Amino acid sequence: MAHFLQHRHDRRVAGFGHSNDPLLHHERHTQGSVQKYSKDTQVFPDLCTSGGKNLRIVRTSVIVTGVQVCSRIFMVWFITNSIRPIQNEESVILFLVVWTMTEITRYSYYTFNLLHHLPFFIKWARYNLFIVLYPLGVIGELLTIYAALPFVRRSGMYSMRLPNIYNVSFDYYYCLIIVMLSYIPLFPQLYFHMLRQRRRVLHGEVIVEKDD
Repeated sequence: MAHFLQHRHDRRVAGFGHSNDPLLHHERHTQGSVQKYSKDTQVFPDLCTSGGKNLRIVRTSVIVTGVQVCSRIFMVWFITNSIRPIQNEESVILFLVVWTMTEITRYSYYTFNLLHHLPFFIKWARYNLFIVLYPLGVIGELLTIYAALPFVRRSGMYSMRLPNIYNVSFDYYYCLIIVMLSYIPLFPQLYFHMLRQRRRVLHGEVIVEKDD
């Protein structure tokens, strides 16, 4: 699909596409709809989960929730929404599919748990699918950030060069590299937290979370 969309884009740039092409119009509409849906649905639920944690409605780690919320906001608004050349990358499709599957299982688990009627397959999916989905999501996010690096370096977006009235220098290119490196210490914390929760929920082990 990404190659097809890129081919359509190349045809338009080369002068072979037409502005009244119905397929091109549908393509633009679909991309815009997916983009708006992703921005609205990926950020708001995470903020709700954060609020639910503070109200003790949802039992989850403060650190884990904070990392997830910041990661989603950053990937949606400061990467895919801001850097149009990478929006057709396969890695974007990868992490969006992973996020979708993760949220379906996560919020199904929260909903049925609050209703005190939790089907076993929902619990099983919540504490087993992440074993594969979380690493795939991280791969998709890292590949997307990596794909954005050349454009960010070339365009200088979000960067501040000296001299300026604030006397501050900031390079978004190196910021993205630091973000990528931050996955090294942060992802294991999230992953092993879920593995501990899996042992507690599915096997009845007593796990004490220091940050709860």
